[in-house]
Amino acid sequence: MKKIIFIFLIAIAIGAIVGFGINDLQKTTFVYKQQLIANIEQATSPNNKVITPAQQPEIAATSALLAEITGDSQPKIIFAKNQTQKEPIASLTKMMTAVIAAEFYEKNQTIIINKQAIDQLDASGNLKAGEQFNLSDLLRIMLIESSNDAAFALTAPMDGPAGFVALMNLKAKDLGMESTTFFSPNGLDPEDSGLSEEQINQSTAFDLTRLAQYIFYHHPEITKILSEKETAVYSQGGEFYHPLTNTNELLGKFPSIIGGKTGTTERAGGCLLLILQGKNPQSHFVAVVLNSPDKFKDMENIITAYGF
Repeated sequence: MKKIIFIFLIAIAIGAIVGFGINDLQKTTFVYKQQLIANIEQATSPNNKVITPAQQPEIAATSALLAEITGDSQPKIIFAKNQTQKEPIASLTKMMTAVIAAEFYEKNQTIIINKQAIDQLDASGNLKAGEQFNLSDLLRIMLIESSNDAAFALTAPMDGPAGFVALMNLKAKDLGMESTTFFSPNGLDPEDSGLSEEQINQSTAFDLTRLAQYIFYHHPEITKILSEKETAVYSQGGEFYHPLTNTNELLGKFPSIIGGKTGTTERAGGCLLLILQGKNPQSHFVAVVLNSPDKFKDMENIITAYGF
């Protein structure tokens, strides 16, 4: 009998200890959840606008990112959706094409347009074989009008795209863009540029933010071109005049937009990158959407939700 009572008392003690442990765990979990909810609800936008979970922007794009950039520091993520997922990037490619041209060519270098360039799909630059442009004007045609022929023409001084694209990939590694691979200077889908099916330019929203950050702080001449809504260029000798209208429909619509780049192909969907000015003159941000059915709407949702 004593043995039975002893076992019963031990059982009660163990039950009390286990019960206490469970209750304590439940209390701790509850407190943690409350703190987490409070942190989310008190999260603020870059411009001190309170953003609750219910006010997060609706994004149809497969991938999106808003991040604060400062010098060469790691971007500070404000809003993200699949920001490290690899996606085709279409003409956002041309930002890296511009970087390589700016860093490996002379500032006033003359580029001669060849037949391979004008044979590119959607050759919106309307370039002609034999025409000559200085580097800055050809960069304008490529970045403002998203000209595939201008992008290809920029590879001519390196005897074609192979060596040029190799430099694009080396630069990506140098910038820590570990999930980025380039196969062409213009971002066309491979079937439209004579490449094999798997040879498609890919990156992530986060990697592209690093590229935009590098351009903003190290290549103001490229940033300036990305900010131009309309301009005009002449070929050397004045034989060719071409008015340019930026493909970025949001440029000029929001004062906070410093500049940006658009991209669209069948595989990539709609892509858009913007460099944004915060209310503090020293604060700058990058916003990216990839594979969007409506890139401008998605980007507007981000801009308005975070008070830009």
